[in-house]
Amino acid sequence: MTGDKWYPTTPRRPGDPDVDVESPRRDPVGDYLLGGSIKSAVDRDFAAGLVAAYPQLPRLAATAARWDRDAAQLMLDQSIGHFLILGTGGMPLWANHAALASLHTARARIVVLEHDPVTRHLHDFVDGGAAADRALVLHVPAERHHVLPQLPEVAELLACGAPVGVLATALLRPAGITLATILSLLTVAPPGSQQALTQLTIGHSDDDVAEVAARFADAGIPIAVAAPGALDATIAAFQLRGTVDEGDAAAMPSPSTAPGVQTVLLTARTVTANGQSR
Repeated sequence: MTGDKWYPTTPRRPGDPDVDVESPRRDPVGDYLLGGSIKSAVDRDFAAGLVAAYPQLPRLAATAARWDRDAAQLMLDQSIGHFLILGTGGMPLWANHAALASLHTARARIVVLEHDPVTRHLHDFVDGGAAADRALVLHVPAERHHVLPQLPEVAELLACGAPVGVLATALLRPAGITLATILSLLTVAPPGSQQALTQLTIGHSDDDVAEVAARFADAGIPIAVAAPGALDATIAAFQLRGTVDEGDAAAMPSPSTAPGVQTVLLTARTVTANGQSR
């Protein structure tokens, strides 16, 4: 790996996990798709092969990046000041992170959960601790996300009483972080909380997302994908606040209309005095 500037060289801290630089990783692949440069040769070769096989993949990454920014701003516009971010999804999305910049400017309280220890490492390098009093970044492996509400830092945020904005907008979400796990956070969040979700979808006649997912799985870094019908059924218990298709706001279209990727904004349904949910 000599000559590859794959992450900033700041000292390792006690307890930092070992990183396999001989295998591709999801976040550097996201970096490549967004035009970034922090990656190893292995990451670069893997990502280049993906784009060669599926040229529309960078467009999907750009859609996810726009939604990440727009969703955060939508929540800020509705006076949400507490945020739980499930991964920043790629190095440029953190180093030049419009959503996080907006949240920092608004002095929001933020908890970021990174599944990649290198991306967690970059937070120290980029942020420099400027928001240390109200921003917390944790490394939580994908296999531990099912216990997120039990983590003290997350439990404290969800118990604060103020609405929480949950950003699950990373395009290359690990397969171990399921839709059910993500949506469970909204069920225990305070009233008025919202959740922005990005989901790669398969089963469209004009896309090859299933092949992309198979390549990630073969590389040992499976990503989360869902059939549109399965996505519809999973989010049916929640109120659909709106969707974004290709970065443009739409009124209330079906969450299965965008081939390859779907972005939705959800909130928990409320129960009226007569027992009806809305």
